[in-house]
Amino acid sequence: MTQHFSQIEDFGIGFLCWQGYDGFRQALKTYSREHLFDLAAERLIYFNGLDDDARSLAQEFSIPFAGNADNFGILGGFKGLAEAMSSDVLLLLENDLPLIEPGREARRQISQAVAAVRNGEVQVFRMRHRHKPGQKFTTLDKYRRYHASGGIAPLRRFLRPGKAKRLIGTALYAEQAPDEKFAEIERQPQGWWKISTKYLPWTNQSIIVRRDFFLNTIIAHAEENPSNRSVNGFPDIEKEWNCRKWRNSGWTIGAGRGLFTHERE
Repeated sequence: MTQHFSQIEDFGIGFLCWQGYDGFRQALKTYSREHLFDLAAERLIYFNGLDDDARSLAQEFSIPFAGNADNFGILGGFKGLAEAMSSDVLLLLENDLPLIEPGREARRQISQAVAAVRNGEVQVFRMRHRHKPGQKFTTLDKYRRYHASGGIAPLRRFLRPGKAKRLIGTALYAEQAPDEKFAEIERQPQGWWKISTKYLPWTNQSIIVRRDFFLNTIIAHAEENPSNRSVNGFPDIEKEWNCRKWRNSGWTIGAGRGLFTHERE
């Protein structure tokens, strides 16, 4: 029996894509197979480097698209994506993030996350999978260097207590019961966790966020405070927000089991 899901009010799914069309096609197939698109009235792909292959890919999955022939980088691409959308709350995805949970679980998690973001309980909700985060998740190694049960981790915590504290949030991906190890991680009645931005950085990967907060606060600050480090010559938001302003903001982050992994070709 084919399952279909009712739409979540004022919720949109946006994708940022630059090259990697074959991998993106495989990710789109996982969303289509599990009827993820049913959840959102608004869907949009924003292409950095819009070309005929990009148009063809979007049309293959019947998803509206926008973009530029040139590459404007991660910050420019995400800004263009959010500006081109109108929904109050957005799920923002890049082109290499396949869905690895079934559709009903996706519906459950996304509904909870949208509600938490919409009511201001958290400012951003992470949707990257806890147990299968995928490639380029180097923060796990950093966490274990400071919070492993043995070895010289206790000495590292003693010598660099600030660094150790900033890594506490990564316990969400390393520990079975992170709230039992760290009081700073609060388990919610629905089963997800909430944590201060003091302990977990901003990420562009697989997030649910209010559109106005993303554009007027996250993007605006990144544009006004470009980092000396860049990706392909462009700012990427993450480096611009790796700062005291984020850690001292008073904002909170939500995270649950997660839905998406990272598979870059």
